[in-house]
Amino acid sequence: MKNYFKLLQIDTSVLATDEIRTVNDWYNNNKTEDCSISLRSLHTQEAYHAFSKKNKELLSDFCILWEDEESNYAGICIKGIMRGKIVFISHDNQHPIPVFRNIDSFLKAVKSNRITDLYPPQVEYLSSTNNPFDYPSINRTSLELEQDSSVADMLWNKAATEKDDAMINTILSFIQIATLQQIPKLKQYIFDDTLMGDILGIYKFYGYKEDANVLLQIGKENKHFRKILKELGATPQKILWIEKW
Repeated sequence: MKNYFKLLQIDTSVLATDEIRTVNDWYNNNKTEDCSISLRSLHTQEAYHAFSKKNKELLSDFCILWEDEESNYAGICIKGIMRGKIVFISHDNQHPIPVFRNIDSFLKAVKSNRITDLYPPQVEYLSSTNNPFDYPSINRTSLELEQDSSVADMLWNKAATEKDDAMINTILSFIQIATLQQIPKLKQYIFDDTLMGDILGIYKFYGYKEDANVLLQIGKENKHFRKILKELGATPQKILWIEKW
């Protein structure tokens, strides 16, 4: 394994002892070709280098260890508020999305085939009653709720000091981790073009009802969101059979 980490230029000093142990176990016990999620391979190192070079700043807070057959990646957050959490990053969606609270939780999901790829989940299409990920989740222990609420508060405060992509990434992390009681905070960002879809998705996931006038206002200029807006309680007027937003 020392050779593996060295060949893939992975700095083990950023990982905790139990994280290194788990990666060791993964390497020794998951070498089957039929597993679509695997540790990063030397065969794909050139593609990963090209991706990491293009997204150096984006990846600076993460140790990327896993890949799937579609060139999506998963890694451990190695800095700050989310230290230890597992994030997914893809070529199509280059925001680091937190999906598991730690490496052990992630490994269990892979072993049980609850997940078969590393594509960041689209919140709108997640089931609140049958969700393979730790985040977002309505099924948390009181301790998990307390811890996640604290992390989400820190993310919210961090976003207030950031701009552009850094702010977007932090708010997306907040959306994943926040508890139901924290969801109303998102209203101030609901008209942001980049965040709108994710905010509406998390509203649907938790069954949160936003002000109907706000939903109608969104529907006036965003036809592609009208289906989910009506699911959230928006009721456009009807003139004959035509809906008027």
